[in-house]
Order: sequence, then structure tokens, then C-alpha cells
Amino acid sequence: MPAKSKKTSSRNQAIFIAVVTIILALGVIFFPQYFSPSASTTPPTTAPESNNAPPVSSADFPKWLKVYFTNPNPPDNVNNGIDQYVVPVLNGAKQTIDLASFDLNLPSVVNALIEASKRGVKVRVVVDDENGEQELDAKRSPDGKVFDSLKVLKAAKIPVVDGGRSNGLMHNKIIIVDGQTLFMGSWNTSYNDTFRNNNNLLQITAPVLIANYQAKFNEMYVDKRFGAKAEVGAQTPSLSIEGVAVENYFSTADNVMAEMVKYVQGAKKSIKFIIFTYTHADLSSAMIAQAKKGIEVRGVIENRGASQGAMVPLYCAKLPVTVDGNSYTMHHKVIIIDDETVITGSYNFTKSANEANDDNALIIHNSAVAALYLQEFERIIALSKPPDATDYKCP
Repeated sequence: MPAKSKKTSSRNQAIFIAVVTIILALGVIFFPQYFSPSASTTPPTTAPESNNAPPVSSADFPKWLKVYFTNPNPPDNVNNGIDQYVVPVLNGAKQTIDLASFDLNLPSVVNALIEASKRGVKVRVVVDDENGEQELDAKRSPDGKVFDSLKVLKAAKIPVVDGGRSNGLMHNKIIIVDGQTLFMGSWNTSYNDTFRNNNNLLQITAPVLIANYQAKFNEMYVDKRFGAKAEVGAQTPSLSIEGVAVENYFSTADNVMAEMVKYVQGAKKSIKFIIFTYTHADLSSAMIAQAKKGIEVRGVIENRGASQGAMVPLYCAKLPVTVDGNSYTMHHKVIIIDDETVITGSYNFTKSANEANDDNALIIHNSAVAALYLQEFERIIALSKPPDATDYKCP
């Protein structure tokens, strides 16, 4: 009896194993998504996603700083804009909102300003109405009608100062909320800069740095001094914020280009840049000189107009500089030095930015911040392409 039970048990076990094997085989054939090891254990490797916030696990990342990037690939993704990080802060404003933007036609931001004003928040706005874009056409507007931001703000009795003029641009991109939160970078509060163009945006809560930007905003809004008439530079140009060395400059009062050239000349290993407009000869000469010493120099220049300006000497010096692949605009103004220092802001690498425009630049000495910008640099350069040799006549 015991021998018979053991034999029967073995037979049943074999049948069970066979049935399970058949079931698994059928599962692999008809439902491979549930049986593939890569689907469950190995997440796909992707390029940095849009609106990258700093990794919370990075102990070295400054607590007073967040960094976001737009991702216009694909463009016109109106449900995933960088404004999703700004509007909630505007909605939480209790006392003041100061906004300066070269372009201002983003309904989500304009409507947030109006709602804040209705709550009793003091809202002040500076734009460049002569050179910037303050209207959104009907095709891109949420309600299918032309959105005229200045008319809308005027109807809401929100005061707007026009810093536009023929000899220079009010090119700052600054938002200060309750004197406690600062947004700055290359991002205009516009449809294109939010959903079509490559941009970076910094959210800052360091009081001493915010004070610099507040003084500059007050000069534009209250004193109405712009460009060559501006007198206010950074109140505290060199700062140490919770152990992080930071420098802050404003044109035209501060010689921003001299600082950029200084850092390029001081690079020990590498110089990487992504830039909308690059025409300043001093900066390109410094990069070429460093490349001749063996320093790695790589960069991407916005495709429109790249055949003029600095691309010519850089290309002729055989530096690996490419043109961007965005069908709209690569709008960054960034230099990364030695993978440790980031220079960013609204400041293009031009003589006009240094001598005629209202612009700002921020230099952050922090490898964790640099690592985040390096991700964006690699994403931009991966989509770029070599310049067209027919556009250049080298000596």
C-alpha cells in the first residue's frame, strides 16, 4: 500500500509539472509582456524628461534651488509645460508678485496674475512691448481667440511698464513672489518658450540673492531706467549660500562678458555650452585659445543665424561645435566649466547683451547642479547636427 501511494504521488507530481510547463509556455507566447524579465526588472533608459527637478537623493544639491528644463520634443504639448511649476506659486502669493519678461503671452501665467490681483496681491509687470511678443494668436489660444496679454492686464487694472526701446532690449526673465521665491533663467512667460523652445528655469529661495533681483526689478519698474541708463548692478555680486559659491551680475551695469571670459580662460578640463545667440569675439577667442591648449571645448548654437557670429571662427578652428536640431528654437544661454560650474541666465553671448540690453547672469559653483545641466547639454547635443560647410569660408 505505501509503495502504491508513492508511485501514484510521483505520477501526479509529474502531471502537475507538465501542466504548469504548458501554461507557462502558452503565457510566454500570448502574454509576453508579463513574462519578459526586462519589463519588470530593467526600466528603459531614456533621455532626461521635461521639467527635470533636481534629484531629491542628492545631498550635494542646494536646498535653496530647483532647476527645470522644457522638453519641446514633441512641441505644443500644452499639458506638460514648465508653467506647471510656476503657476501654483503665483496662486499661493499673499502680498506681491513682480514679473519682468521680454515676451508675455502665456494665458496660464497672465490669468494667475489677474486672480492674484483679485485676492488683493500687489502685481507689477515689466515687458518689452516694442520688441517682445505680447499677443498669442487664435490658433494657439485656449479659447480660440487672439489673447492680448496687455489688454487683459489693463482691463484687470494691473500696471505694466514698457521697457522697450530701439537701441536695446528689456530682456530679463524675472518673477519674484512675496519677496521669498525667485524664478529666473532663459524662460520667457510665453507660449513658444513653454511648449516649443529649449529653456531652463531656476526656482530660488535664497533671500540675499532674491534681494539682488528685487533691486534690479525696482530700478526698471519704479525708476524706469533701462539699458545704458541703468545704474543698478548686483547689490551683492559674490555670495556664499549655505556653502555654495554663487556670483550674480546684471547688464549693463556689470561687465558680464568679462566674467564669462575669465571663467573660460580659467577652465582646466572642459568648456561646454548651449546658446541661442553667440557673436562676441572675446568669448570665442578665449574658447579657441583654450582648445589649442588641449582643453575640451564643445557646444551647440541655435540653428538660425549660426552661420554668422562665433560659429565661423569656432568652425574654422575645427572645434566640435554643432547647430541645434529643434525645429523651433534652442533658447538656452549656458556654459558649463570643468563639469563643476554653471553660467546661466537671460544673457546671450553678444555685445548687445553686454552694452545695451537689460540682462542677468548667475554663476553657480556646484557639481550636482552642473550634473543636471550636463544632462540637458547631452540631450541637446544628441539632437544637433554638424554645420553646413558651404556656409563658411575659412582662411
